[in-house]
Amino acid sequence: MEQTPNKIYENYKRKSIDRISAVENLISIIENSDSIKNRIESIETIKKIEIKEERVFRLLENLLLSDRIEKIRIAAAEGIRNNYLEKAFKPMKWALKHEESPNCLNIIYNTLIIFIKQLEKLDDINLNNIIIDELKNIEQKDFKICLNRIIKETGIENCSNRELIDILYNYFTISYLEKAFWRLKYKIRNCRVVKLDFIFKGITQLPEGMKYLSHLKKLILRYNQLLNLPEWIGSLSSLEILNLNVNSIKELPESIGDLSKLKELHLWKNEISYLPESIIKLASLEILNLRINHLKKLPEKIGDLSSLKELNLHDNQLTIIPQSIGKLKNLEKLNLSWNELHHVYNSLGSLSSLKILNLGRNSLKLIPESIGSLYSLEILDLSENRLQNIPESIGSLKSLQILNLSRNELTNLPNSLGQIASLRELYIGDNRLKQHYSLLKLLEKNKVQIYY
Repeated sequence: MEQTPNKIYENYKRKSIDRISAVENLISIIENSDSIKNRIESIETIKKIEIKEERVFRLLENLLLSDRIEKIRIAAAEGIRNNYLEKAFKPMKWALKHEESPNCLNIIYNTLIIFIKQLEKLDDINLNNIIIDELKNIEQKDFKICLNRIIKETGIENCSNRELIDILYNYFTISYLEKAFWRLKYKIRNCRVVKLDFIFKGITQLPEGMKYLSHLKKLILRYNQLLNLPEWIGSLSSLEILNLNVNSIKELPESIGDLSKLKELHLWKNEISYLPESIIKLASLEILNLRINHLKKLPEKIGDLSSLKELNLHDNQLTIIPQSIGKLKNLEKLNLSWNELHHVYNSLGSLSSLKILNLGRNSLKLIPESIGSLYSLEILDLSENRLQNIPESIGSLKSLQILNLSRNELTNLPNSLGQIASLRELYIGDNRLKQHYSLLKLLEKNKVQIYY
């Protein structure tokens, strides 16, 4: 009858057998047993005995590289990581290239990252030599092209150790991600990953290794199954575009505000009910897309997003928009359609750069006179509200080309519409309009297409 790992360990603790005999017996089980459970327990027991012998390392290495059982390879990888980190680099590097199991790949990758961190403790000369030798052995095509360019133009010996280590982080991270996520799209520049595209990968959480990609500029995660974002997302200090469209994200971490270079944040079709206050720190943000979420309110200081050019809040549950929105002097497109707005502030008229304003399908009864100050406005959609009149100030919109007033409760049209020389399309269907022959005739004479 096969002796169990637990029994061997008990005998070792009681000193019924010495350490050498215990290890020999455990190795025998690992190499010869048909029981996966006993083999794994034997590997775990060897780790508990805390023996650091070459033969044990060679055994674990062989299991990692060649055993057909995934759980055995995982146990071997953990054993090497925990007990033989100083020898782990070579077998882990080989395993990263040939392993197929996502669970095992994750342990292999993390071990390589831990090893690289240990390298940083070496003196500069030894560290430089080790890293340069390793980089010259890289086979991955994109990295090899970049490295050859660096060698030719700058000389790899002239790179700092920090730069060289950063290249290693990027190389092993993309090697891991490429294996773990089939057909991953990415771009590399100067041996650093600058773009990652995880579209349709079905991922539920971000791979933690991404936090080492300090030069990442564009991260696309559309059409996945993400429920949240990790706090470390804020460490991607170079990120300029973050696309999280069509996921199941319910909230954003406070660290989102640390992405100081972020220009575009796309969160279309998620389940976000509120925004963290830290979002107002995104001073470089130009596009914020939050259409089809569950937002009921916006941060009061939303106007601090001074670089914002596009704000899309279509199909949420907003009942009011903060007055500070009037501070968005660079805003060109504002979509507030399909919400529950009953009122908009006069500050809306301060959006001097606004070209497109969509307030369609809300519960608005009044439009502020200040709307006439939107001199850059080209498209105005006020359809599907409860409007009974439109302020005469609308005639001041000298750039307006399309005006949609359909599906309201209008009985009159402002005569000032005839003053808008740029107007090309007017939608007035489904209202309670009285006769406006003279105004409509004037508009038609001005080549305005009227849709009744």
